[in-house]
Amino acid sequence: MSRRTLLVAAAAATPAALFLKPEAATAGSRPIILSDPTVRAHGPVMFIGDSTSSRLWRTMRKDIAAADIGPFRLDLQPGRSISRRVGWGTNAITSVRNARLQGFDPPAYVLAVGFPDIHRWAANRTPIVTVDGLVALIEPLLREIGADRTVAFLNLYSRKKMPTAAFNGALARLAVTWPNLSVVDWAALARQHRGWHISDGYHFTYFGARQRQKFIAQTMIDASKRSAYGRSLHP
Repeated sequence: MSRRTLLVAAAAATPAALFLKPEAATAGSRPIILSDPTVRAHGPVMFIGDSTSSRLWRTMRKDIAAADIGPFRLDLQPGRSISRRVGWGTNAITSVRNARLQGFDPPAYVLAVGFPDIHRWAANRTPIVTVDGLVALIEPLLREIGADRTVAFLNLYSRKKMPTAAFNGALARLAVTWPNLSVVDWAALARQHRGWHISDGYHFTYFGARQRQKFIAQTMIDASKRSAYGRSLHP
């Protein structure tokens, strides 16, 4: 039996006791973990996000399950860095490691992170807000996940001036060198619906958050289908 087959089987068979209950999260607290071990049409898949995806976390597990996704694990942390160590919370690399320690190592990952890093650097006028600097920030996460996993990464959009073009350029460059990486064009949709955003330009109104959640669910389905395990189920 291949390593991938073993991993998928382990993910599908993970006992419910290993799936944590949802927890409220604020800056400096533990992340919100929403999980469901139920085997459904699309899965296993993991989603890693920050505050741009967490407004409706109380309904997110139900909505993802309703989209026939499972098993799944959602890990949301306001202020989350991609790979840097911050004074509180978990970065995305730690999210992957924690999930694996708890027995969840799916063939597909969906990532929606980046704003906390570019916001932090832009505010501090850090020179690292360049395509090269952002490639160096993102690539350690891809190495941690592994080249044998399917990865879908949402690009960024803000109504206000932020270095999103550099971030999206870094994703585009990485997609060339990492064949397992697919850049999902959230920016193209969000640009058409500026009213979905609150005054800071990149967080969402209630309606915008609902649309974001639907987009995430569809991206999880698509990533699952593209994975080797998913292709065996959906030829």
